Amino acid sequence: MFELEAYLLRPAGSHMSTVEHLKKLKVELVIPSFNRIDLLVETLSKVRTLYPDIRICLGLQGTVPEDFLKQTGQDPRLRIIMLSSPGTTPTLNRCIFSSQADIVLILDDDAVPHFGWLESHLDAFSQDPELTYTTGREVRIAKGTTSFSDWIRIMVECLFGLFLARDKKLNGRIVAWTNKIGLIFGNVDQPGFCVINSARGCNMAVRRSSFTELGGFNDRFRGNAYLFESEFGIRMAKKGKFGQYRGDAIVIHHEVSSGGSRAGKSQWFKDYLFNHRFMIDQLGPQAWLGSLPRLIKKLFFS
Repeated sequence: MFELEAYLLRPAGSHMSTVEHLKKLKVELVIPSFNRIDLLVETLSKVRTLYPDIRICLGLQGTVPEDFLKQTGQDPRLRIIMLSSPGTTPTLNRCIFSSQADIVLILDDDAVPHFGWLESHLDAFSQDPELTYTTGREVRIAKGTTSFSDWIRIMVECLFGLFLARDKKLNGRIVAWTNKIGLIFGNVDQPGFCVINSARGCNMAVRRSSFTELGGFNDRFRGNAYLFESEFGIRMAKKGKFGQYRGDAIVIHHEVSSGGSRAGKSQWFKDYLFNHRFMIDQLGPQAWLGSLPRLIKKLFFS
């Protein structure tokens, strides 16, 4: 479906240039942000260094300083949508639904793209007109895993990987996939390309026509909006549409531990639990089986 073999055989640096892509597809980058203006300014600067001509939409929630609005008002390729009430998915929906672009990229305000990031995402859509969304590689700065937890993950993946086709795995790992019992496999740090039914909102792109047809993200997610990308991918999969993981569309994700949609631990967990229901609504009650270990870990070990 995604001509993965052709991608894998392509030599490094064989992407279409940014100029070629921008001529072929209308593109816009959406960055949602909630009360983290200093961080957003830094991210914007780095994006503009790499891609001075890309159109950008900022989905701003909370208080926005006047000097920031004046400064960004001088950029003819930047627009701002402001929402008085914070909400990740309503903000993203407003930005994407109002866009005139064919392809809309999504970036966290603390995620910095690497060289070739934009080209890789757009290459996928250019090659496959039926492709609905992509997610890229995430290099996480703030968080790591222990050898024991990695061993547990690999054992679980070996078991459930027996029931997945080869085009849905990379290097033996299950990437960006949610199964029927609610287990979510990330592994968005792998090189290569594969079929996915989930995404990472810090580094993804959507074909706007397909996004609109589906109704966008579920805007009932609240607080941390955990799992909104997985729920979106499951709804897409029900229509027979899948995404593609792009291992060379790299972002450095700093995962800044303050500000944004973060709340106190108690409220954060309540939102975390509340948001699970939307994924489980899509998968069925058996999805609690895969969700319980995740909930227990967050409640007692985070």
